[in-house]
Amino acid sequence: LMFSCMSFALPTIFNSYPSDDSKSVLKVSRIGAVIVLSSYVAYLIFQLLTHERTLGDEEDALSPGLEDEPEAPEEDEDDAGPGLTAGCATLLMALCTLFVAINSEYLVDTIAEVVRDYGLPESFIGVILLPIAGNACEHASAIRFAMQDRPGLAIGIAVGSATQISLLVVPFSVIVGWFMDKPLDLDFGALNTAVVTFCNLVVLTLLLDGRSNWFM
Repeated sequence: LMFSCMSFALPTIFNSYPSDDSKSVLKVSRIGAVIVLSSYVAYLIFQLLTHERTLGDEEDALSPGLEDEPEAPEEDEDDAGPGLTAGCATLLMALCTLFVAINSEYLVDTIAEVVRDYGLPESFIGVILLPIAGNACEHASAIRFAMQDRPGLAIGIAVGSATQISLLVVPFSVIVGWFMDKPLDLDFGALNTAVVTFCNLVVLTLLLDGRSNWFM
């Protein structure tokens, strides 16, 4: 997350100087997008292929007391094997992606009408309301696993979404805009970049030593 923040901050700093033209900022953004996306691919290889057993052992270490306690039927269902084949899961994911893409088009048009009719700021809807509504299921899952004394899964769900957006969605959008000849850069503005950086510092403070409480 800190690496992605640095990638977002550099184009913002470059664009703040009047001497640097937009082409230089766009070039830096595209190079940074390629590097960030490559780091996400390396992160997936590390997590899913090369160090899967190590990360599983760390999850067991972060969940004390689960081995001594009798497992509930609900937890047995969670630990069961996969219920779908690879082909069926891929087809289902493709259909869901198509359905979400169609709904997103209608959602964008609806947001424009709401901004025009009710006077709500577009940035407030896009930055505050949509993430809360869109990630409601993930928030509920994180709270559920935290209540079951499984902090590793809870933290993984909470931080995983931010990691996917910053390391995958944002640089992928820049690269797609590059192929479509659209001037999409990583300049999010000084305020937005500062807020994201401070949020990452808070997360880093919470997770640095692997221990936390309600206060910090």
